[in-house]
Amino acid sequence: MPYFSGQGRVYVGARDNNGQPLGLSYVGNVPELKVSLSVETLEHQESSSGQRLTDLQLIKTKKGEFSCTLEELIAVNLGLALYGTTIEQTSGVVSGEVLPNPVTVGSLYLLAHQNVSAVEISDASGSPQTLAAEQYRLNAKYGSLEILDKTTGGPYVEPFSVDYAYGAAQTTALFTQPLPERWVRFEGLNTADSNREVVIDLYRVAINPAKELSLITDELLKFELSGQVLADTLKSATGDLGQFGRIVLL
Repeated sequence: MPYFSGQGRVYVGARDNNGQPLGLSYVGNVPELKVSLSVETLEHQESSSGQRLTDLQLIKTKKGEFSCTLEELIAVNLGLALYGTTIEQTSGVVSGEVLPNPVTVGSLYLLAHQNVSAVEISDASGSPQTLAAEQYRLNAKYGSLEILDKTTGGPYVEPFSVDYAYGAAQTTALFTQPLPERWVRFEGLNTADSNREVVIDLYRVAINPAKELSLITDELLKFELSGQVLADTLKSATGDLGQFGRIVLL
């Protein structure tokens, strides 16, 4: 019997001006993938029999909904979930990044970069004095520091400035891109039918931002992507591909 229980890989990618997929990116492990189809109808009731029977039903709209659960915190997923673009930060050096004036002992101060090293904190006097390593606590990977003592070895003239080196990192800002429309492909296996291969293409999915990111939790991070499956009017409504998507059993 052709029962179905699926597993496989999900890919997403932008479309070109002709509605064809550009290079698709693998989104990592997806424990759940759903596509829901629905129609809105107009019904007509006759008015001659005394029973108001429904004698006509017209389809007004056709639409589809898409959702999948993502588990991997990678650039392609963050870009979709946050409407952002990921920037690859290369290594470099910073000279004279100024801290707020005055700094407060015990407060945390943020540097412009993360993954920092070779940190040196100097004051603003004519002959700059530097804070000793024991006068501040550095969170090197996070790119932040806490001033512990600003009197020993002083007096110091604020504002303090920081020289440091930084390493490579990936940065994804929130809501820097418009609503993403993506081609979504599932290359799967029917584990209930001798791992028979199946392909599902959704040509045009308007993806919503992630509803939530559970950042502190006892479980593995999971976040849901959802969206509407839109009609691709560049494809023929009567063609073999349809306008919304297709399922191919191999």
